[in-house]
Parts: sequence; C-alpha cells; structure tokens
Amino acid sequence: MIVTTISQEISQGESSAGFWRAQVVGWFFLALIGFSSRAAVFGNPEAAFWLTLSVEPLAFALTSTAAVFLMRRPPKPRAPILVLSCAVLLCAAAAALLATIAYAIHLLLVPGILPFVPENQFRLGFIYYMGMLSIWTLIYFGVSAELAARTERFFKVKAETRALRLELEHLQLQVEPHFLFNSLNTIVAEITERPAIAEEMTRRLAGYLRYSLDRRGRGLCRMEEEIEAAQAYIAILALRFDKRLECHCKIDPATLNIEIPHMTLQGLVENAIKHGMRAEHDSFVINIRARLVEDQVIIEVDNPGQLQAPFDLAQGGGGLGNLCRRLALRYDDRYEFSLDQQDERIVATIKLRGDPASI
Repeated sequence: MIVTTISQEISQGESSAGFWRAQVVGWFFLALIGFSSRAAVFGNPEAAFWLTLSVEPLAFALTSTAAVFLMRRPPKPRAPILVLSCAVLLCAAAAALLATIAYAIHLLLVPGILPFVPENQFRLGFIYYMGMLSIWTLIYFGVSAELAARTERFFKVKAETRALRLELEHLQLQVEPHFLFNSLNTIVAEITERPAIAEEMTRRLAGYLRYSLDRRGRGLCRMEEEIEAAQAYIAILALRFDKRLECHCKIDPATLNIEIPHMTLQGLVENAIKHGMRAEHDSFVINIRARLVEDQVIIEVDNPGQLQAPFDLAQGGGGLGNLCRRLALRYDDRYEFSLDQQDERIVATIKLRGDPASI
C-alpha cells in the first residue's frame, strides 16, 4: 500500500512538472502570436508589446489557477455535460475579462499612437480570447484524460505483475518444502540400518540447502547452477541406492550461462527418480541433456521405466504441474513440455524460446 501510494505521488509529480513546462512554453508562443497579430493590425509594435505584456500574463495566471484547482479537485467523470457547461461559462467569463482589459488599454492610449483601431475591438478581443481559452481547455482535458488512462493502465499492469510474482513465489515455496520432505524421509529410512550412510546424506543435504539458501529469492538461475543443484540432489539419493543411481550429463557449452527458472532441472530429476525407481533395473541411469537450437533451449531428462499415465494428469498438480505453471508464468506461450515413452525409457522434454519474462 505504501509503495503504491509513493508510486502514485511520483507519477502525479512527473505529470504536474510536464504540465507546467507545457503551460509556460504554450503561453509564451501564444504571446508571440498575439504580439505579431497586434503589431500587424495596429501598426505599432510598441503598443502591441505593452498590450501583450498586460493581457497574456493575466491569461496565463487565469489558466494556471484553473489548472491548480482541477488538479486538487478533479471533476467527476460521471457528469461530463455539467463539466463541459462549467468550462464554457468559465472560458466566456475569462474571455470577457481579458477583452475588457484590452479595450480599456486601448482607451488609455493617447489618440494618434495607434494608426488603425478596428471597429468592435471588444467583440474581436472576446472572440480571440474565447478561442484561445477554448483550445487550452480542450487540450487540457484531452491530455488529462490520456494521462489518467495511461496511469490506470500502468497500475493495472503493475497489479497484475505483483499477482503473478506472488503466485510464482507461492509455487516456489511449494517446491522447496516438497524436496526437503522427500530428502528427510530418505534419510530417516537409512538411520536404523545404515547410520553412516544417513550421516553422510545429512551432510550432503546440509550442503545442498546452503546452496539453495544462497540463491533464495532469485527466480532465475544459470543453467550451470541448475545442473550443479540437480547433481547435488542426485548425490544425496545415490547413497541410498548405492551404485544403482547414476547421472550422466551432456550439456552444450552455449547453454551454461542461459538463465532458466530456479529448480527447473530439480523438478525433472525428482520426477525421474520417483517414477523411474518403480522399474526393476540393476543400474538406474538418469541422463540430463541441454542444447541450444537457434533461439530455443531444449532440456531433456530421461530415466528407465514405463509411463503409467498420460501427462495431462500431472497438469492439475504435483511436481510437474508446479513446474509447468512456473514455466507458463515466465514464458507464456513460448514453452513446450512433453513426457513420452521412448523404448524402455521415459523422456521429459522442455523447450524454451526466447528470454524468460521478468516478474
């Protein structure tokens, strides 16, 4: 709430500064136009100068006062006819005042100074100032409406981004406790029969958690860091399964510095171990491959076993469902995920196009 209020104040401050710059520059050019017009009509630049110096600053003061009032008390958008009527009346009153002052100055000038004074100068002055003030009013309300719409869009996008960030953080918080729960269960299972193995697993888990905490809050990590984390996780479980569990990595060097969502490989490896261990094999090998094809990163993790259910069942929840949702938040429609059976191995494939979105 405080951050939003500060952002609104900054946005309003920038808009106000832009308005006053436009106000000063606009009326300066209007004064030049007024001076040129009067000099051409009256044939006396000196008289045109003093007349412009008397009237245009007053017009600037009147429009500035109106702008300050509207900034502090903006009109309600539900009453456009009332706002328009008031604007017309105020413009007419201000134009009449300016025309009266200009006419009075004409009368004060010594006869003969102005070679030519048009008839009905009050009416002409009223029409001139009415036109100027009407144009100023239309521009002011038009720019104000555009700025209001732009500000509304900005805060709407900001609110949507914050909602996506909170959802992403929630998904991330689901991943890490899930991993910790599985790891602790694995360690507990070894304490009674193989306490030395359980002790070593605890050390490796502590090292992994230290690694994870160092990167906590980072939604994106380099591919190289993800591979190290996946290997550390496999090393923890390898103690439980002795030599049955192995990990082979084939990584394209061009992908090592590419950033991907944190714990992407972790989710694939955890799924491979969880479901692949159901198969009866003397040697359980997990292959991790990553390569870059044009602007597309292709990540594959395969393990022995038979696919028991369509992947669509995983979309509703679980580790893979969590992973797909996090990828969707980062890549929208620029990612693909598949879980296929290839001979006697289950292959999970992720294809990512372009850079991940910042949330």
